Amino acid sequence: MSAAWHWLRLSFRLQRWEVMASIVGVAVLTAGMLWFAWQLRTLLAMSPQCADPSIFVAGCERAAHEIQEVSAWAQRSTYLSYGAPFGMGLLLGVPLVAREVEGRTAQIAWTLSRSRAAWLARRVAFASLLVIALLAVLGIAGENLTAAVLADGKPGEDFTWYGRRGALVAVRGLAALGIGVALGALIGRTLPALLAAAFVSVAIFTGVSLGMDRWNETDATAQPYGLDRGGALVLGTRVELASGELVSWEEMSARGLNVEAIDTDGQLYANVDAMNRGEAPIGWDRELLLPGRLYPLIVLRESAVLGAVTLLALVAGLFVVKLRRPG
Repeated sequence: MSAAWHWLRLSFRLQRWEVMASIVGVAVLTAGMLWFAWQLRTLLAMSPQCADPSIFVAGCERAAHEIQEVSAWAQRSTYLSYGAPFGMGLLLGVPLVAREVEGRTAQIAWTLSRSRAAWLARRVAFASLLVIALLAVLGIAGENLTAAVLADGKPGEDFTWYGRRGALVAVRGLAALGIGVALGALIGRTLPALLAAAFVSVAIFTGVSLGMDRWNETDATAQPYGLDRGGALVLGTRVELASGELVSWEEMSARGLNVEAIDTDGQLYANVDAMNRGEAPIGWDRELLLPGRLYPLIVLRESAVLGAVTLLALVAGLFVVKLRRPG
């Protein structure tokens, strides 16, 4: 117990400013999200007939405006919860090694430890626990806010605000932490490493996002525009050919199938004359949707991929720490 307490106290002292900034930031954002959720539930309880601001109901003008206004602010708060994992992960991860190297205290720290691996493991463990604890609170607040916004109150079956709530908030924070540790160890200077880690994390997460979209397309369905999406995640557009084949617009162009006219039913024609003559359409414009019922599976998939990113980044950081000179 005393050893654990000593480890926690020492770890906190070494990163107290980053820790305090993370705690304050999460506390403020969480309080704001919970307040918006409470406001929405209160407004809806007072005027349940005005729940959908997009539908005109006589006498609901004021209530609908208030609901719409609070919902807009609630959505803005989720953008902050989307950026929080990256900010916190890099803020805590980059200085772990970079500050020791930059301050020329790495040699002392590594000499006093059983090994550099053990030293790094203790430092990363503290930062990881902090990231998980704080971002789990933020993720739960996001789930609560989403449940208040959704008509059926089932965020676990809906892709609304995907990635800005729930477990993915913490998982993304861990991945950003791993990237920060690796770049901090490689560069050895806090500010340049922080800038480099920000750039690299954007590139990595963009690649993960694009890769996940391609993977998730295997479970997606195509439907005409204008139908109820039912909490689905929109992955893009496709063209349904007369044969029933779904192709992208790039594939249409590669096949020499040019579309210049689209009617109100989403039917595609080579030109306006062909549409006016009533010729058979080339195909139909479709939305590619991931059904809301698959939300838990998609979260699990992305969590597994980001878990692999985290592990690879930390292994890379350990490799650099073992090889580099302290100063």
